[in-house]
Amino acid sequence: MLATVLIALFLAGLIFGALHDVASMTIPNWLSIAFAVLFPVGALILGVPLVTIGWHILAGFIALLICFGLFSIGVFGGGDAKLIPAVMVCVGPAGAMAFVYGLALTGGLLAILILMSRRFVPSHAVPGFLQRSVVEGPGIPYAVAIAFGGVWAIPASPVLFQIFSASALNSLTML
Repeated sequence: MLATVLIALFLAGLIFGALHDVASMTIPNWLSIAFAVLFPVGALILGVPLVTIGWHILAGFIALLICFGLFSIGVFGGGDAKLIPAVMVCVGPAGAMAFVYGLALTGGLLAILILMSRRFVPSHAVPGFLQRSVVEGPGIPYAVAIAFGGVWAIPASPVLFQIFSASALNSLTML
């Protein structure tokens, strides 16, 4: 049951962050805090070894240092620079490369789509909830790429995959 709640919160948080970023070009701080805090607590309750949880926290800390550097030179916005390390805490070191790969691939495609939209789609044809990210700002709603990267990393992250698998098994046995 807890596994189902944790994976649902993980996925819901990713989706919420992506939609919020698209609509407002911001990512709430509480979302990053929730990822960074809820994963270690949930993993501890599920019996994940402390050493493994420690490695996940270390992966998030290393990502925070890298993202802080990228934020300071203007590559990322502040919300992106906080959400990436928070999600990295969840995916851990084993899922880090898959997360970064999914993030970079999706982010590149998203940037191309947004830039093409800004150039070729008239602003009056863009739906209201996309106005802020597609028409108005120079930035890219990168939480969309972070969300795809987080989902992409689930199979590569032993802890997340175990939680996801346990959740799926629970759902099947309830049928």
